Amino acid sequence: MENPELNPADESGKKDFINEEPLEKKGLKISESWAYQTFVKIANRIINKPLSIFRLIKQVIANIQRYESVKELTKDVKDHMMVMVRLVKAYAKGEYRGISFQGILGSLAALLYFVAPLDFIPDFLIIGLVDDVAIIMWVYSNYRNEIDAFLAWEDEKKLRIELNEDERI
Repeated sequence: MENPELNPADESGKKDFINEEPLEKKGLKISESWAYQTFVKIANRIINKPLSIFRLIKQVIANIQRYESVKELTKDVKDHMMVMVRLVKAYAKGEYRGISFQGILGSLAALLYFVAPLDFIPDFLIIGLVDDVAIIMWVYSNYRNEIDAFLAWEDEKKLRIELNEDERI
């Protein structure tokens, strides 16, 4: 009997690069690459430059919209990216400081990595967004507790705004 993985006519046995290993594991490997480390250095240079951060956020949102139909950008990935965008924006505005320096630097570097046209796997290749998604997922899972604290802060802030609006009635 023929091995389905070796039969080129059988599409069901074809290995999918995305599913070979968990994205967080891929993200760990990418985080150790020179490419990602370069973005960490850039993040360190712009961490206190809100205007640069706001330009980056605009690019991230434009890229998310441009890649709307790309299967690697699932709803979960987009949600994680938007949480990171809001976190970085709140940090840049000075509204939120409840995250470690490494956590905010990692988030900023991951967003920089996402908008860069050339990274570990260039985005113009068919599988080019896999590394971007992997690094986003790796940063998100690595700083999960801090990101959850940010989400709680956001929820509390929304609740305060809603309560203040109710008091005016």
